[in-house]
Amino acid sequence: MTWLASQPRLVAVHLGLCALVLLWDLYIAGRTAQLRATPRPMALLSALAGLLLVPALVVFLVSNSMLSGRALFSIAWVWPVTVALVAAQAVYALFRRLAAPPIAISIAVFDLLLAVTYAARYAMFIGHPVPAPLVALVAAQRGALAFSAQPLALRTPWLVYVPIFAPATPGRRGGGTLLRTAVATIAAAWAALAVVDVPGATRAVRSYGRYAGERLQERPDSDFAIGVKIFPTLRKGPPPLSIQSDLALADTVGAEVLSVYVTPAGATPATLDSIAHTLDDARGDRRLVVALDLSAERPVPAARRARYLGARAADVERIVRRLRPDYVVPVLDPTGAAERAIGAVGARGWIAYLSEAAAAAHRARPVTRVMVHLGGFGPRDSTLYAWAVSPSAPVQAVGLSLFPWLGGANALDARMRAADAWLRAYRSDREHWVLETGGFPLAHGEASQARAIWGTLAWATSRAAVKGVIAYDAGDYEAPEGLRAPGGRLRPAAALLRAAVLSLGE
Repeated sequence: MTWLASQPRLVAVHLGLCALVLLWDLYIAGRTAQLRATPRPMALLSALAGLLLVPALVVFLVSNSMLSGRALFSIAWVWPVTVALVAAQAVYALFRRLAAPPIAISIAVFDLLLAVTYAARYAMFIGHPVPAPLVALVAAQRGALAFSAQPLALRTPWLVYVPIFAPATPGRRGGGTLLRTAVATIAAAWAALAVVDVPGATRAVRSYGRYAGERLQERPDSDFAIGVKIFPTLRKGPPPLSIQSDLALADTVGAEVLSVYVTPAGATPATLDSIAHTLDDARGDRRLVVALDLSAERPVPAARRARYLGARAADVERIVRRLRPDYVVPVLDPTGAAERAIGAVGARGWIAYLSEAAAAAHRARPVTRVMVHLGGFGPRDSTLYAWAVSPSAPVQAVGLSLFPWLGGANALDARMRAADAWLRAYRSDREHWVLETGGFPLAHGEASQARAIWGTLAWATSRAAVKGVIAYDAGDYEAPEGLRAPGGRLRPAAALLRAAVLSLGE
């Protein structure tokens, strides 16, 4: 099951099925509405749902981002309403026997399940309290997508299930029957995947409750810092909306560290000068972490990879020279996202690059500390960690990512135990940071996001080697997991982060 879900081709298969279902929906909606023999309620439901389907889907996809969705936030309700109309069309077809019962039942059950799920998700989207069983249903849908399409579905808002119109007109035998059966099979399979995942999703949603009673460990003055990752990953200067909202958020929570991600395209002198100008007034006595993100890069042929990484080391030197950060991260998640983007570099290749980047950073500004980021806890991450904490490594800090993932708090606890095993095994005096932590407010609920961050803070403050935690992300940019929702509303995790800063400050 894990091997199957990890195949990238499943994303293309899922998107292809969604495209076929969308074409089916538009065809059925138009044909049903035009035939005179169609009952009037059925024709009305089909026409209205068919008219809204594509615009509503676009609104749903776009409104998930704080940058593109701010203008569409107020009409985000159109998608759950459209899904409900499609479900009503399928139920009407079932009870009026306008389609063969096996086909109508499969489609109606799937559409009803989807309508309830998207209604609950919309309530979570606008910050309305949602009962735990409905939150579990939303989590189960994301878990089903993680299996059928992409393991990163929790962080990929554009992966969706499309509702299916019931065929309410006479169909031709042979090819027509085969097509209807295929569509009903897709509906049954998608519904079954979500239903099967409900028990696990329920456990995941409930598991965060264990962090509610955790307490933060007192630390000496200036020995522990709490920060926020601000702005989307920058390919050019920070967007005006994110400048206003993210810096205000940093002030609200009392962030002591600001984290900024840039791509190689954003490491140009002009863009870096724009970032520096933006941060001049806001930075103050806050520490600054700047990371180079390669996850959106194109694959690099093996013969050119050494030259490519040499250019990235030059980017690191330019970043340090112009932004003067306290910490620089030469590459985010080298054995994961970075390697999936540019190709297999291997542990030795990353060690060579990190050494070159560290030398470049120290030439530009000796007091800037170089941080090695590890996005996971696999064997290759372990190899990089062992090098990073060795006395000969030219780096000064190690950054970890601690997220709950599909298993909820159980998955987060497993990552903390893996980090503890590293700390015990090497007993290094290197600084450790939680470079990224957060939750999934539109999958496991906003309360789970706040509790996951609190649980990470409780773990981090009780480990002397860990010097800080950075919440990811200030807003819903690349994924719906920010402290601020697309409409501008602060999620409960922001207030919790503020409480943590005050508690440790006292």
